[in-house]
Amino acid sequence: MTALDIRPARPSDADAVEEYHNSCFSSTYAPQLSAGEFRAPDRDGTRQQLLGWFQPCSEFRTWVAVAGNDRPIGHFTVYRHHLVHLFVEPAHQGTGLGRTLLEQAEATLVAGGHRDLELHTRVENVSAIAFYKKAGWIMTDQLITTVEHGISYREHIMTKTVGTQA
Repeated sequence: MTALDIRPARPSDADAVEEYHNSCFSSTYAPQLSAGEFRAPDRDGTRQQLLGWFQPCSEFRTWVAVAGNDRPIGHFTVYRHHLVHLFVEPAHQGTGLGRTLLEQAEATLVAGGHRDLELHTRVENVSAIAFYKKAGWIMTDQLITTVEHGISYREHIMTKTVGTQA
């Protein structure tokens, strides 16, 4: 992995993050998109959501990984005990950046006093599921339906308990 910094997200990062978020979706679900099984998320809705999360007053806390040009190439978002988002620009996948961001996200949640962590991942995203399992996350038998950005989808609930309970 090349040298990078991880810093709090700024509202000015929303466009760049939305761009690679869209690229991740398009590459992960290319077969389903071309078969008409999936619709792509509303890009403006995604951008607006990210912009809200990146505001200093937001309850969502997002950090971005930036390379030398200060352009985001990955990020994670946490809220309460949830890992809400973790995305890495496709060109930087497989470099260890995802693992680094996941470790930072977990450390952030633990620093916030949480030991029982939770995330949701799309049922069809087998590579993400494998990634989280390898990092010690456990897939529960619970499924939820999420509706956002003009689309509805099913997600697995995954959990991880870290440290010891106080």
